[in-house]
Amino acid sequence: MKLAPRTYRQTVQWGFFLFILYLGFQLWRFAVSYGLNGALPETSRPPYPDGAEGFLPIGALTSLKYWLVAGHVHSAHPAAMFIFIGAIAVSVIFKKSFCGWICPIGLISDWLRRPWRRLFKRELSLPPWLDYPLRSLKYIILLFFFWAIVMNMDKAALQGFLDGDYWKVADIKMLLFFTNISALALDVIITLAILSLLLKGFWCRYLCPYGALLGLLSLASPFGIRRDKDRCTGCRKCARECPASLPVDRKERVISPECTSCQSCISACPEDAISYRALRNFTISGPWLAAGILGVFLGVYVLALATGHWHSGVSQADLRRLIPVAGSLEHP
Repeated sequence: MKLAPRTYRQTVQWGFFLFILYLGFQLWRFAVSYGLNGALPETSRPPYPDGAEGFLPIGALTSLKYWLVAGHVHSAHPAAMFIFIGAIAVSVIFKKSFCGWICPIGLISDWLRRPWRRLFKRELSLPPWLDYPLRSLKYIILLFFFWAIVMNMDKAALQGFLDGDYWKVADIKMLLFFTNISALALDVIITLAILSLLLKGFWCRYLCPYGALLGLLSLASPFGIRRDKDRCTGCRKCARECPASLPVDRKERVISPECTSCQSCISACPEDAISYRALRNFTISGPWLAAGILGVFLGVYVLALATGHWHSGVSQADLRRLIPVAGSLEHP
């Protein structure tokens, strides 16, 4: 039986989601062994789960600029930077596919949409006069980080941040956000979940600066969604299934920075009029796209590992000193 293209995406998404949960559990075990929240240290500490830094994109951007201006990779949490580079690489080559295939927020958003669709058979959408201004919010947030880090931080400021106590345990700070979540943070998450239930991909569509950056860079991708107008019957199933609400049914080629290569439009088309290709005669199918995305992303990991730039260089002494008080550390 031939699988729908989006089935391959969902398989990859679930694989990464379960792996992220595993990394989170291992990070918690690691932090507890160093006395997080007053817990007693373990006699034999578990190894640090390199890769848990994937949720530190701001620090990753700082590390990337430091590498470019200093000429060498900073030793604290280099995995964060290489995950960031991997996200950029797959998105430039395969059209923002990090958001559609790897990021767990996309998977969670898809599942939040399902109850509403089953009950009401349709989804809410904002009118264009409101939708387009709201989309600009993520680009404004991205511009702020670009100004604060890329434009304003010189080599000394970059090194000061990366050498500082906050960055050394930024991963533990991230862990504490979820394990010791505040009432305000919980209210914000619940609000975003409700909005994502009503409006598909609310966070990704309007607020995520990471996705905004990858979307802009993805405009350089040779790949993209293309519609064969001769085979198209105008049923609009492709447009209705698009998580980004793109007018796939009216475009011969989708070039929007909102497209995540999710393959939903291809799976929905009953006439095989939608394809994913770079050139007129070079079409890539679901399994090969999955293999390509995994190959590029994991290839960056192998490169970082082979060059000695994957494992965190934060010292044992710093970990023993900082993890028990991580909750009280303030951003510099």
